[in-house]
Amino acid sequence: MRIISVFSLSKIGKLAIFVVLAGILSLIISGAWNCAQDILQTRADRSNAMQVTKPVVPDQVVPAMAPDFFTEYRLERDKIRSERSDLLREIIKNAKTEDSKQQAQESILKMTLEKQREAEMENLIKAKGFGDALVFVRDNSVSAVVKTTALTREEVIQVAEVISRTAGVKPEDITVSAKP
Repeated sequence: MRIISVFSLSKIGKLAIFVVLAGILSLIISGAWNCAQDILQTRADRSNAMQVTKPVVPDQVVPAMAPDFFTEYRLERDKIRSERSDLLREIIKNAKTEDSKQQAQESILKMTLEKQREAEMENLIKAKGFGDALVFVRDNSVSAVVKTTALTREEVIQVAEVISRTAGVKPEDITVSAKP
């Protein structure tokens, strides 16, 4: 019986080796076939692309424009606020006392409200017909820079009214200037 079991194990072992080798061989052949198909498809895509695509020749070369003062300032202001907000959130997260945590939360709220009011005033000033505007809210004053070459007295009064109404600041605490 031992001879038979060794003989059948030997047959089973050979059969298992054959099955494993056949599987490996089929994987290699399948991989080679897929690779060849991909290469042929890529060549076909390239040839079609070359036939369909036309070279783009611009009629006029347009110089790249640098961001203007208003865009650059908004980006810088947002970056600074984001950094400040991250710092305050870190303070809230690691606060040792409830008082320091509350102060940081109040600072975040104040900064958020300030940002909202500035955006609202800037949009209202733009709605008055100006190209762009930046508004800076301080504790007791507000400054605005309007995108225009010059401001008339009436335009300054218009801008100051928008700011006074929105921010609740007295007209004498508002500074309006022009920037082309």
